Amino acid sequence: MTRALLISDTHGNLDVINQLVEKTQVDMVIHAGDFGFYNESSYKHISDRELLLLISHSPFWKSDPVDKTTAREKLIDIVRGHNLLGDFQAYQDGNKQFSVPVYAVYGNHEDVSVIREVKASSINNLHLLDEDHIFRIGKNTDAQFQLFGIGGNFLVSNKLLRRPIAGQAGKVWATLHQFGVLYQKLEKKSKPSIFVSHVSPGKESLLTRLILHFMPNLWISGHMGAPYTCVWNQFTIREMDESLQWFQSQLEQFASLPKAHFTDEAKIAYDIIMRDIPRDECWFKKMWNVNLPDAKDGYAVLTFEDGRFFLETQCVMNE
Repeated sequence: MTRALLISDTHGNLDVINQLVEKTQVDMVIHAGDFGFYNESSYKHISDRELLLLISHSPFWKSDPVDKTTAREKLIDIVRGHNLLGDFQAYQDGNKQFSVPVYAVYGNHEDVSVIREVKASSINNLHLLDEDHIFRIGKNTDAQFQLFGIGGNFLVSNKLLRRPIAGQAGKVWATLHQFGVLYQKLEKKSKPSIFVSHVSPGKESLLTRLILHFMPNLWISGHMGAPYTCVWNQFTIREMDESLQWFQSQLEQFASLPKAHFTDEAKIAYDIIMRDIPRDECWFKKMWNVNLPDAKDGYAVLTFEDGRFFLETQCVMNE
């Protein structure tokens, strides 16, 4: 049996991970992004807009009012004074460490330079989920599940054609190249598996259309900021015709991307997205989506036993 804490959008408040691990007695953590990949060097990289967002989404927005006209130096002073970039520097330096293995995608609000540092180094008990890493979880070969993921935003634009890791100024996005690489590495599709993204499959029709062919049992995401964990299947919220119509949305815009700039791996992902989805396709009727709230609002615990997944959700009820 394997128990995993599902959590998202910690935004640098990383100590909460160990606190919840102790509370729930899990074996591992799956994190759905906006982890808090910042360190002291991030002040050189992230934009004024990202600094402003950090302050306006914090408890200090009333005591430290800011707007678009606020000088960058003042924004940095406020962010640094309240440690709004979070605690990752301490984990990166080895002054703190995670108590169990943590498997995380990056979110859309991260410092891409810090993620590159993480990819080039080793941090105790921290594992990135990206196109280069597929994990098999479980001690016995016959009782394992695959864990894989791609983080960042999913933007139907030329940003999909960048080479990974793609991002700038405190924003990160996914690329078709990454999905093509990951698809080639997945040897056993349809076996017990979990896909993790930051953005929600409930909002991204093209990404959902793509991941259907990766055939995960569960899709874990964050990003939406709902006050509690949402669990659904496409066919619990849409009729068949409505689902197929939704899967077609944005397809024309996507098809117009300049193919001359595709890598071979990007072409694989492009071709998968452009495939027809037949009405009698049953796999996507079996895939369940778990969208997590911000860490301050709740989390979930996933148990894998005898080849089956069991889910418990927890939320913080605020008056």
